[in-house]
Amino acid sequence: MRIVDRQPSLTDSVDAARRLRSVAGIGLGLLFLTGPAADLWHSSLGTARIAVVAVLFAAFVVTYALCVRPGHGVLRSTPAGVVGALALLLALAIGIRALGAPSSFDLLFVFFVAAAGMRLTPSAALMVIGATAGGLGIEAAVAGESSSAYAAKALAVLAIGCMMLAFARQIRINAELRSARGEIRRLAVSEERLRIARDLHDLLGHSLSVINLKSELAAKLVEHDPARAAAELADVQTVGRQALAEVREAVQGYRQLALDDALAGARTALSAAGIAYELEGPVPELPPDVEEMFAWTVREGTTNVVRHSGAYRCSVRIRNGGDRATVEVEDDGTSETPVPEAGSGLAGLAERAERLHGRLEAGAAPGGGFRLRVVVPVAV
Repeated sequence: MRIVDRQPSLTDSVDAARRLRSVAGIGLGLLFLTGPAADLWHSSLGTARIAVVAVLFAAFVVTYALCVRPGHGVLRSTPAGVVGALALLLALAIGIRALGAPSSFDLLFVFFVAAAGMRLTPSAALMVIGATAGGLGIEAAVAGESSSAYAAKALAVLAIGCMMLAFARQIRINAELRSARGEIRRLAVSEERLRIARDLHDLLGHSLSVINLKSELAAKLVEHDPARAAAELADVQTVGRQALAEVREAVQGYRQLALDDALAGARTALSAAGIAYELEGPVPELPPDVEEMFAWTVREGTTNVVRHSGAYRCSVRIRNGGDRATVEVEDDGTSETPVPEAGSGLAGLAERAERLHGRLEAGAAPGGGFRLRVVVPVAV
């Protein structure tokens, strides 16, 4: 039996909120076991046998919770530990039924296949799910249960097992996606550092070399030719002021977001999220302030698509109609509009648009999905 090779990101990157949701989900699932517990309490079994079944039942609940909760228990242990935990769950379920517990305790086998679907590879999990459904059929035949009762149990085992198998696969895909996004961010930061280093070298390398040479020359001439030494020092001041101005221009350029860079970043982010990206038509010429505004719109819009929309496709349209320019980011996901709270991305975009005497529109698109639209007047 093969165990899924768990990546560290599946557990180590789970934050407190995800863990809280996980605990809540496990707790809600275990509420279904209150029915069998009530049946046991009202059963005709003797007191001693009820006590033994109750202990085994409690051990099953604890083992199941440790087995399916991310970041805890056997999830961090060896593959043998995972198989051992699943074997213990199966043994406890069989033992409880063998002690004469009510037939409602067959629900334990549903929880067993749910844990198997979460922890085993798809092929191994499907084998376990099928074998469990077959075992319930044998039990139903021995106990003389009706075919409809067996069918209900078998369908529950097959449905829950397959559902948890798909859920585990989605967890792994999301973990890989978060890891890929983190790697993209790290690579982007590294590339930006290299670009800044190259720019600063190009800007300051020549200027500092000139300053150094002229300073040395002025130091040699200060006693023999004071007038020329003063001229060299004046040149040093001029070169220094020019270098300072160039550095300030470069820093100002770093603070501005280029539209081409925003479109390239959108393509990368959407591709990493598995969302098809489309830029409709060529990018027109725009004034610098409008281009920067549209760049921030593309970045914020595509970020919201990746985080909130659940979309499969996202298109970007940029138009310059002469008297006004428009940018639209539209997807085919949900049409719910994020509430632009103070300081949020949409609120910041709205403020930028207002400074350019433009407007921001965010809401459901005519053909379904969500559309972010910014319209800014352009001086003719």
